[in-house]
Amino acid sequence: MLDKKTGTSILPDSGLASGVETSCVVCFCVKTLTAKLKMDLIMLWLVTFVMGFWLMKKINEWRNLPPGPWGIPILGYLPFIDRHQPHLTLTQLSKTYGPIYGIGMGNIYAVVLSDHKLVREAFSKEVFTGRAPLYLTHGIMHGNGIICAEGVLWKDQRRQVSAWLKSFGMSKHSVSREKLVKRISVGVYELLENVEKSSGSQVDLVHMVTNSIGNVVNEIIFGSKYPPDDNTWNWFRQIQEEGCHEMGVAGVVNFLPFVRFLSPAIQKTIQVIVRGQAQTHRLYASIIRRRRKILGLETPKGAEYSLHANLFTEHPEGHIKCVTYSKYSTNDEHYFDPNILIQSEDECILDNFLQEQKRRFDSSEESARFMTDEQLLYLLADMFGAGLDTTSVTLSWFLLYMALYPEEQEKVRSEIASVYSDDSDVDSAKLPYLMAAICETQRIRSIVPVGIPHGCLEDTYLGNYKIPKGAMVIPLQWAIHMDPDVWENPDVFNPSRFIASDGSLLKPQEFIPFQTGKRMCPGDELSRMLSCGLLAHLLRHRRIRLASPPPSAKDMRGTVGVTLSPPVVQFYCDAV
Repeated sequence: MLDKKTGTSILPDSGLASGVETSCVVCFCVKTLTAKLKMDLIMLWLVTFVMGFWLMKKINEWRNLPPGPWGIPILGYLPFIDRHQPHLTLTQLSKTYGPIYGIGMGNIYAVVLSDHKLVREAFSKEVFTGRAPLYLTHGIMHGNGIICAEGVLWKDQRRQVSAWLKSFGMSKHSVSREKLVKRISVGVYELLENVEKSSGSQVDLVHMVTNSIGNVVNEIIFGSKYPPDDNTWNWFRQIQEEGCHEMGVAGVVNFLPFVRFLSPAIQKTIQVIVRGQAQTHRLYASIIRRRRKILGLETPKGAEYSLHANLFTEHPEGHIKCVTYSKYSTNDEHYFDPNILIQSEDECILDNFLQEQKRRFDSSEESARFMTDEQLLYLLADMFGAGLDTTSVTLSWFLLYMALYPEEQEKVRSEIASVYSDDSDVDSAKLPYLMAAICETQRIRSIVPVGIPHGCLEDTYLGNYKIPKGAMVIPLQWAIHMDPDVWENPDVFNPSRFIASDGSLLKPQEFIPFQTGKRMCPGDELSRMLSCGLLAHLLRHRRIRLASPPPSAKDMRGTVGVTLSPPVVQFYCDAV
């Protein structure tokens, strides 16, 4: 139809034009939606393919991992582990999943070993000489010292420490062994004198034993000891004991470091640990300064610890302030004068370190970086803790079991009396039943029930299972030492299980109180010498019995911190 004026064509119905336009729009939209749908389907297919590929890869990885329980996101299996007795939970899981199993613990994957053969196989390999990436060992200790160190630092420090200890006599065939035995005897005689003063009354025998061992360990590590009932020594032991306890309380932070920002209680615990560490380092710095003066040494350039730059300006005579930072008190403080220390004329770890430090820095050796003052502070703390705490806890359990099993105590005392008629130096090889009783104590109450965890340095295999890089490897000593398939009636204290038919001391492969392998405790021989020497002299003169009610079965499970501590009891030490 034409418009008469313009001659242009017009549609007879405007709705028709609208319909055409609508039809075009609809067509365009359909095409667009179809294209988008195709793209969405392609993306969905790609995502599905990638997710499927990733899932299959993970399934293959999981198939190669050790069996183990499922956990929950982020937390893993942590909520289901008894925080007061974690070794019992882990031991129960080993009965379900076998001698090697994997378990998620927060952001750390752990492999638990409850068979001594697997532990020996694993810890003999270089790949398992690392340390697990725990917050307390890496975040607070910063990989320093010897316990938390890895790689070339650990190898260097272990080689040095082992050489020094052997030179002191901590080797069965060392020419210096007799001299070391006499150093130990001094601490033993101090214990006997203190017991004699308390004759007839109940005594805190554990405290006395710890002080006596502490004096020996102090002389071996620092070349000095504290006067009797010294304020600084008591202050220091309080810091050590609380620190060990708080490390056990703060266990969850090892696996979930962010918890320290959420929990006020954990924040307080971390503060106690960090402040205790700082106070310990300050005390050690004062002792180091004193030893340098005695040896005529200066701090090598490059070895200084920057945090201690102004440490000795707090007091006119350079004494350091000792403050008790704990959950219970922050007001107790005093100054420490290192001149009150009783110096030893024998060799010590500290002197050897300072002399080696000077030699390396004077020679501009690359390995001088392993001998800084900062490293020294952590090393001294490790050596002191390992030397004193584990031995004192072992003896504490031993004395408790001797009091609870008087018939076993009499067997030990009879052996000592038959071998040593006087207070001559003690040779543990001549006292197999005493050593068997010590071994049985270390078996029935593993001092470190979950062992010292190792870290896997790279992907490897163990027992036909893949162990991923960064995994924590736990040598579950409690499960190994309490296995009913290995130890008959494992809950019964029976030293005779360590005695052979000819009366000699048995050393079962399943017994690993000091662990095994490349990172085995370098001070194991010192611990045996300290334990045997002290107990032989004590039990020769005294009969031990409880002055307080026997601990309940629950109390006998012990308290888990860094070590498994026994319940607190009082003793009578009867003269014989």
